[in-house]
This record gives sequence, structure tokens and C-alpha cells, in this order.
Amino acid sequence: MIFGITGNPVKEGIERILSIILDTLKPSDILIWDGLKDKILSPERVQFESENAIKNEADVIITIGGDGTFLRTARVFNSKPIIGVNVGTFGFLTIYGQENIRQALEDLVSGRWSLEERVTVKATVEGRTVIALNDITINVTGSSRMLSLNVKVDGQNLFDFRGDGLLISTPTGSTAYNLSAGGPILYPTMEALVITPICPHKLSLRPVVVPARSRIEAFVSSRTEDMILSADGQEIIPLKSGNHIFFTRDDSNVKMVKTPGVQDYFEILKNKLSWG
Repeated sequence: MIFGITGNPVKEGIERILSIILDTLKPSDILIWDGLKDKILSPERVQFESENAIKNEADVIITIGGDGTFLRTARVFNSKPIIGVNVGTFGFLTIYGQENIRQALEDLVSGRWSLEERVTVKATVEGRTVIALNDITINVTGSSRMLSLNVKVDGQNLFDFRGDGLLISTPTGSTAYNLSAGGPILYPTMEALVITPICPHKLSLRPVVVPARSRIEAFVSSRTEDMILSADGQEIIPLKSGNHIFFTRDDSNVKMVKTPGVQDYFEILKNKLSWG
């Protein structure tokens, strides 16, 4: 098994995780992204490659950082099993850390692991398509003006509203922006999407959960400038009045590695949200 190692080089603590990985795995089984070369104490011990080469050659991707790093990794290595190691601040996706990554790697080498597949959502507008693991949003930057949107599901009108924007979330992203915007928490392996108005002018509007294979359409009638569509907060498409945006489940799933003994989802929820 070949392990591809990537991550966020500016994260504090990444050197310690890399040291554990190098102490646990055989150097011949490791390919490290060349962007992390300065974080390795003995760079002559390992092989450095581009992300594209790692995507072609590695069997499993280990990404080190926070949830934002995991989201980027999922987009770059979308066909590979991914294990997220947390050196960030939150960690719904990066569920491993310094305390358990060594055991997790030993389990991986021994074949004691499984995959948890997560739904992704895609949006298409003006011939461009973006894919997200967490969410895709429509909103305004640099202006306090509201958006005017019409939203349909499978051709049926859902609502017309004015507000700060619209959020289409996956179950994985339901604990991110969706939760802050008043949306529900969905179990991460569900086949569903959440349509969440962001600060709607009509207080009666509420988030709606639909099957993942639904075709969601948003029509932008605002003349507001600086409107954007954003995928996981990392990929942006400018919008203009008259744009139709189509959302649906993407055919690809993100494959998250799980090993024995790792916290289950409800334990993570209780710890991260301080439920007690």
C-alpha cells in the first residue's frame, strides 16, 4: 500500500505529525507532496512528488491540517480514500490527531479499516461546474443589499425570497455553515441535500431537506453587483442577474477512511458542539 501525504504547510504542529508518520510507515511506502519538503527533518529519507503524481500512484491519501485542508484534499484527490489528521481548531472531518494517528496507520497497514462514503453536491451555471463536499452558497460580497431568488425542486416552485443568500448543503456540510444558518444536522452518510435560505426577509421560510437526486434550480433576479457562487468557500464563480444555477448530487463520493476505535459520529458531535 502506497500512502500519499499532503497537508497545509502553514499549520502549527504539522512537523510532529509528519515525524510520527515517518516513524510508523516504511519510507518506500510513502510519497510526500513536495510542498511539505521544508517540514521534514530528514528529507533525504523520503520521496517527494507533485500532487498530480501522488494522485496517480498513491492508494490512500493522508491529509494534515484542519477541515478546510480536508475539503481541498477531497477536491484534488477525489477518487482516493482519505484519512484526515487534525492540527487545526475544529475537526469534523479531520478526526485523527497526534494521540491516535500512529495506531490508525498500523491498522491501515494491517488491513483493519473501512471506508465511509460521503455525498458531494455540484452546481452548474453558465457552462461551468463546481463540486463541493460541504456546501455551495449563493451570496453577495462587499454589499449590504439583499438577493432576490426563486428556488425550484424538480421543476416545482419551492419559494421566492429576498435575503442574504442561499445555501445547498450535503449531510457532511450540515454541521458547517448550514448549522450556523439555522439548518438541521443530518447523519453524514444520508442521501440527502439541505436547501437553507440565509437570513431570509420572510421569517417563516425554513430549511428544507430533499432527496440527494433532486434537481434544485435557483434563478437570480437581483441586479445587485458582486454576487458569487462559492463551493466549500474555496472555488468561486461570479454571478449576474438572470443566471440559472442547477444543483444536484454529484456521481462521485468522497471516501473517508475509518479505523477501529475512532470516535463515532455522535461522540464527535457531543465533543465538538459541547453538548456534554
